[in-house]
Amino acid sequence: MSESRGRRSPNMSPWSGSRHSNHENAAVYRPRMPLPVGSGLRGQNDTLETQGTSDALSHCSSSMGLNPSVEGEKIELSLVEVTESCAVSLLHHDLSHNVNISGSVDKSEPSQERSPPQSSSGIDDLNQVKCEAVIEPFDICLPKIGTPIMLKPSLLVKNREKRNEIKRSAEGQIGNVLRPGMVLLKKYLSLGDQVKIVKACRALGLGSGGFYQPGYRDGAKLHLKMMCLGKNWDPETGNYGDLRPIDRAVPPGIPREFFQLVEKVIKDSHSLVQLKTKASHVEHILPSMKPNICIVNFYSASGRLGLHQDKDERPESLHKGLPVISFSIGDAAEFLYSDQREVDKAEKVELESGDVLVFGGSSRLIFHGVTAIKQKTAPGSLLEETNLRPGRLNLTFREY
Repeated sequence: MSESRGRRSPNMSPWSGSRHSNHENAAVYRPRMPLPVGSGLRGQNDTLETQGTSDALSHCSSSMGLNPSVEGEKIELSLVEVTESCAVSLLHHDLSHNVNISGSVDKSEPSQERSPPQSSSGIDDLNQVKCEAVIEPFDICLPKIGTPIMLKPSLLVKNREKRNEIKRSAEGQIGNVLRPGMVLLKKYLSLGDQVKIVKACRALGLGSGGFYQPGYRDGAKLHLKMMCLGKNWDPETGNYGDLRPIDRAVPPGIPREFFQLVEKVIKDSHSLVQLKTKASHVEHILPSMKPNICIVNFYSASGRLGLHQDKDERPESLHKGLPVISFSIGDAAEFLYSDQREVDKAEKVELESGDVLVFGGSSRLIFHGVTAIKQKTAPGSLLEETNLRPGRLNLTFREY
């Protein structure tokens, strides 16, 4: 993804944002159904059946900093690793009934659940204990204080937007070809388009499969919130799928208006490349594509992302150099790009609200990242219309 990828690498720079221990928006795992009788685990109102199980649970709880009472208190496990560590402790405590806990995701077969083990007492139909993540919703827009008053855009805002539109039409699209296959369209998205994008992303982000803070099994977190449209991208494995492993949510679809904007971007990028290079076959330099994936990132004021490549799409897509198209909305960002994963050798460009960056062809696999978000640089009219949080909203489109 253009800025959306954050898979770890031993050579990633210290500021990369790939290791962040803040568990904001952390997933919370809870049993969906009562625990099976005889399993040795207790439910909300159950008592422990054996002293051995009590010791095992006490040991597991104390190692996690929990302090469960003997009766009437519900044990909450906050991470998959915690669930797995409890299961290991119990199984090694020689319980009379084996227990299968299937809250973790098997990367090789994510859609299949593990079969419950046979118990030593011959009981083979124990109910599985299912756990699922509860993702706390993240709103990219600040809550309105007091009773909301709906005001129409001021005449000044309308006139300014109209002047900008006329100026763009008269002068032609302002853009630069940064290198073969890499185009920057400055101030390309109108204020109206940006407002629509923010509102659409907010609505999708608060629903199922919406924004969450991606991370890794060891607890490290990325310095951003992420939502996938069309297909899910897993930063832990680098794989695309139809479900999000952390909570089995189905990614929302890509809004029709987004497709229309991407189609227009490709057309105008081809015109710019032809104008700047005089090439007769611009698609050899910058191929066309029809997106079926959009990864939406929201960077807070401290957000960043280390140098990386977007190389998890199909080999055919990468071989053809089908481009990544990136929309920037909100605060400006310092964007780096290079042929190597070396910050000192990378070139820098500022991506402002409304800018669109396209890279494909021979530039498809460039290393790129975000070093900093420039605070209080978002257009005031955009903030008035949307109440967007301080930070940067970034959408990256690509064809799998």
